[in-house]
Amino acid sequence: MMATDAPLGPRRALNQSLDRGLLILRRMANSESELGIRELGRLMELDKTVVSRLVSTLAEHGFVEQNPVTKRYRIGPSALDIGGRSAKHARLYDVAYSRLQNVSQRHEVNVFLGVRSQSEVLYLCAVQRPNDSVFRVSAGFRGHLHTTALGKVLLAAMDGAALLKLLSELALPRLTPDTIASRDRLSAEVELVRRRGYAVSDEENLAGVIAIGAPVRDGTGRVVAAVSAARHKDGMSESFADAMVGITERLAGAISAKLGAPPGVPFPP
Repeated sequence: MMATDAPLGPRRALNQSLDRGLLILRRMANSESELGIRELGRLMELDKTVVSRLVSTLAEHGFVEQNPVTKRYRIGPSALDIGGRSAKHARLYDVAYSRLQNVSQRHEVNVFLGVRSQSEVLYLCAVQRPNDSVFRVSAGFRGHLHTTALGKVLLAAMDGAALLKLLSELALPRLTPDTIASRDRLSAEVELVRRRGYAVSDEENLAGVIAIGAPVRDGTGRVVAAVSAARHKDGMSESFADAMVGITERLAGAISAKLGAPPGVPFPP
C-alpha cells in the first residue's frame, strides 16, 4: 500500500528540522517523478532556502540523490537500504512466527527471534508461556549480547575484525553472579559457540533461567538472526536441558531452510 501524507501522529514536541526532512522523504516516495527544490517548496509551503538546506543534508547521508542531468531529486540508496532491511525483517518474522509458536506449545519453552542492532540484541518476536517466570519481553525489546544465548550466537557470526572492534567497545554489565563480565572470557565463549554451533546462557541473563541459542541463515548461508529457547530451571530435568539443544537447533534449521539456506555452513573463523 502506498504511503500517504497523513500526519505521523500527534504533532507535538517535534524536532522541526527532522519533521520537515521526513516529510520531504515522504513527498519524494509518493511522487512518480523527481522533484526540484522549488517544487518541494511549493508543496510544503516552505522557503526554497530552507528546503535546499534540508535536501542537502538528506543528500549528504544518502537518503536522497540528485539527478546530475535534471538537477532534480529522488529517493537515495540509504532510504532504500533501510526499506530493504525492514522488508527482510518482516519476511523473517513471517517465516519464523508459526514455527516459534509450535515449538513453544509442543515443548513448553519460551522462544525468541532476534537480530544484532549494533551493540545490542533486537528482539523481533517472542512467544512465551503465560505462567512462566521468565522475564517478559516483546518485539522491539533490546537485550545484551554478552548475557543472552541470542547475543552469543550473533557475536559468533561476526567476522574477526568486526568482532574484535565490537568487543573492545562493548559494555559488559553484570546482571547475575554468573554473567560473563570480562572480555577474555567472552572471547573464549564466542569461540566455544563457533566450535559447537550453538550458545548457552545458564543463569547469565536472569537467575534461574537457562537458554539455548542457534543461528538462522539466509539463502547465501549468512547468519541473519538467531533463535533461542528458554525455561526456568525449577523442576527441569538434566535430560530436558540437553534436549533443549536439539529443540533449538531444529527450530533454527527449519527457519533457515525456509529462507533457502544451504546445510552445514560453519561459523566464520
